[in-house]
Amino acid sequence: MHNYTFALSYINYAFMQKKRLNFFYKIIMFVLAAVITVFILPHSNKFKYEFQKGEPWKHRSLIAEFDFPVYKTDAKINFEKDSVLKTAKPYYILNSDILQSVLNEVNKDFETLFSNIPEEEKNNHKFKLFKDSLVSGFNKTIKIIYQKGIIEPLPSDFHSEKGSPKIYVLTNNIADLKEYNEFYSSKQAYNIIFDYFQNYKEQSPVPIPDLNLTKYIKYNVIFNADITKKTKERLINDLSPVRGMIQSGERIIYEGQLINDDKYQILISLKKEYMSDRNSYTDKFIVFFGQFILTGAILAILFMHLFFYNKPIFNSNRKLLYFITLSLLFILSSAAAAAGNNTNIYMVPVTVLPLITATFYKPRTAFLHHTVTIMIIGYIAANGFEYVFIQFIAGFVAILGVSRLYRRSQILWTALLVFITYLILYFTFTVVREGTVANIDTTNIIWFAVSSVLVLMAYPLIYLFEKLFGFLSDVTLIELSDTNRPLLKLLSEKAPGSFQHTVQVANISEEAAREIGANALLVRAGALYHDVGKMNNPSFFVENQHSENPHDKIDPLKSVHIIKKHVDDGIKIAAKYGLPHEVADFIPTHHGASKIMYFLHKYKELHPDEEVDENLFKYHGKLPYSKETAIVMIVDSVEAASRALNEYSEESIENLVEQIVQSKINQNLLINADITFAEINKIKKILKTKLKNIYHTRVEYPKEEE
Repeated sequence: MHNYTFALSYINYAFMQKKRLNFFYKIIMFVLAAVITVFILPHSNKFKYEFQKGEPWKHRSLIAEFDFPVYKTDAKINFEKDSVLKTAKPYYILNSDILQSVLNEVNKDFETLFSNIPEEEKNNHKFKLFKDSLVSGFNKTIKIIYQKGIIEPLPSDFHSEKGSPKIYVLTNNIADLKEYNEFYSSKQAYNIIFDYFQNYKEQSPVPIPDLNLTKYIKYNVIFNADITKKTKERLINDLSPVRGMIQSGERIIYEGQLINDDKYQILISLKKEYMSDRNSYTDKFIVFFGQFILTGAILAILFMHLFFYNKPIFNSNRKLLYFITLSLLFILSSAAAAAGNNTNIYMVPVTVLPLITATFYKPRTAFLHHTVTIMIIGYIAANGFEYVFIQFIAGFVAILGVSRLYRRSQILWTALLVFITYLILYFTFTVVREGTVANIDTTNIIWFAVSSVLVLMAYPLIYLFEKLFGFLSDVTLIELSDTNRPLLKLLSEKAPGSFQHTVQVANISEEAAREIGANALLVRAGALYHDVGKMNNPSFFVENQHSENPHDKIDPLKSVHIIKKHVDDGIKIAAKYGLPHEVADFIPTHHGASKIMYFLHKYKELHPDEEVDENLFKYHGKLPYSKETAIVMIVDSVEAASRALNEYSEESIENLVEQIVQSKINQNLLINADITFAEINKIKKILKTKLKNIYHTRVEYPKEEE
């Protein structure tokens, strides 16, 4: 007795230790999630005032606490950039080495040209004079051309000036401002030497062949893109981003004053200065600590909801990790998009988060998950209220669009609904803020379109998270319920009667699940696979028998062993075919720990004087632990028993249903399932209706008196 008490105490101690350790893990997960989130968030001061151009200032009168510059608007800066770039001049470099290389090439070509003339003509005195005059004159012409310069064409962005554009020409690192037309173009230079050569060729006392004159045309005034680019950058950098200063103590805006363009820019400048890195390490720590408290408070909403209203999720570290991971993924993506120069926070498809979560859990859990995440992201957004409001409504619409994901087309329609929601809300905010539709920024519409298109990522992401965290989606359940899947095909071939039984159980169970608000897809899939273990010995089950019953030839204990074995065989087959554990759990729970009454009575009849150990005639499965497993247990027993009825009447069917369900309750087989008597009554009603339809029972009317 002492040893038994000690064992119980040790088991209780171990259980409590495990429970404490599990709770400690959850605290670590909570703290880590908050810390990682804070590291992702910007650590600058958060500007405490919300304001919109065209609206009244809704806060008390604002006085400048420090000196700060008033920055120019982006439009003003871009205008000044365009203006200063128009004054920029292209830079060219004069390369004096090209002249000598061209002269060398000219002299070499003339030697080759004259070497082909017959000797008697070359010795002609008149020809000698002609040759010397041609060569010296050609060289002189080349020198004149190159000394003036052959200029490379002007880049396209410098053609806007009227008349001859001004350029800088660098000679020995000294820049001279010149006109572009002071130099020869390649065409002009070619025409000069062509005319010269043709003129001499016509005067030649002997025929001379043509020269390839284009090879002597080379740019020696060359455009330098690098120097020109640096000059443009210097001009832009010299522009001041500031248009004025606000002094400390100066009144910025009165309470209720309309925020016009000028006041709006001053407030934007104050916000920019306020959020700049002006804090000491102590201040930064205070900001970090404050962000940790705020983030922790928001995350606590999610954790407390799961603790009080969704214990199965809270008790599973794996499931909690999913919620944290998905939130952090979207917070990080949003922070990166907000920090980028060419990206926008609205391009991040935050509505994908509730779509994924709603696939695995109830819509209200998905909506809370979404709300908590966008509340944190709202801290990053430039206009937090507007961002949270738009994403709050868009997330709600997304969940409505895919309350149960059965078809891929649902994602497409949901993406379209989300885009329309974005447009309506953004249009409304802009009209309220600006007072006109003329100031709608089409860039934001593009970002909304990008975000909506990225909603289509939800489908592959569902599969990814399903595999990473071991979840079970509706899409997978639909796939598992396809009777053409290999395992169900095999069951229909080896045990056709059992297959028909499972299909019947699946149909009735699915309708019962819908009636009481259980997961109908899970019930259907579980019902289809609950009897796969019968494939190993199909003839020992009544639905597969024809005229001969093999149980008549063996001992009842042997029969019980074979009957019970179909559960163990089913578990092994489910593992072999990789069935998800949520579906495989219907195999050990569909009989639970119920007794095999037929063979128990038969054994007692054969051994009337023997004290029978009834545990030998019990299944060793798990008790149903959910509404879904309880439904399949009830429907399976009733459907199987209905096949043995001698008479199919309303009364016999109703008595059968009542008797079997009451038997399950009396044996305490449903005590672990979260199912109510009201729900059991609904299941009984469905069973009675379905069985009457299957067996075509008629209502017997009383005979008329003669």
